[in-house]
Amino acid sequence: MPTLRRVLATAVGVAVALPALTSCAEPDFRYAAERAGSAPAGTVYFKVPQAWAEFPAAQIAAAEKGWTAGPDAAALLGATAWQAAYDAAPTPSLDHVLGRPAPDRPVVYASLRSLYAEEQAGATTAALKDMLVPVSTLGSAVRVTTDAAVTQGSASGVHLVYSYAPAPGLPEETIDQTAYLSDGRDAVYLLVVRCTTTCYAEHRDEIATVTASYTIEEGRSG
Repeated sequence: MPTLRRVLATAVGVAVALPALTSCAEPDFRYAAERAGSAPAGTVYFKVPQAWAEFPAAQIAAAEKGWTAGPDAAALLGATAWQAAYDAAPTPSLDHVLGRPAPDRPVVYASLRSLYAEEQAGATTAALKDMLVPVSTLGSAVRVTTDAAVTQGSASGVHLVYSYAPAPGLPEETIDQTAYLSDGRDAVYLLVVRCTTTCYAEHRDEIATVTASYTIEEGRSG
């Protein structure tokens, strides 16, 4: 099975992230937001604990370009309008966010990627479930605890929470994944919060706050 860093790098691509909008954040949280008008689908924002480290967009982009090669990968990397990454570890690292094994502190990855015309025909809410891990084909190897249809305005998608061991000998991890298709099915919104299953249980409330704050506002391009 490919590493999460390669799946994310090719599936959601590279873009430009905004600084956190701390002026409107609650005392213990800060906001991440996609720049209005930078993607045809609209904008998206969510909040994370203030103490979680944010990675510069240029650092994320440089790392992803180093993990992929070839024209197809380059095209996918160029299709993302925005992405952001955060790490709750005392010593933050992009390897925690995009690599293996599962981190022992929560990490966050979010993106907004435009879909090419040839991709749009296969863009379904069912397909969103397998964006990171082929949940639909893993059978008993994956334990799904949340599988809920979600909508925001005219965008529709799925909220999944599932646990699995990515490889023999590696700790089980829990992935909290929310993905939406835009109204025109020309863009995909993705929010992932993950860590070991033990970590997820310990940080459940913080993770729930991040996921619950995930907000999409379509039709704000300009």
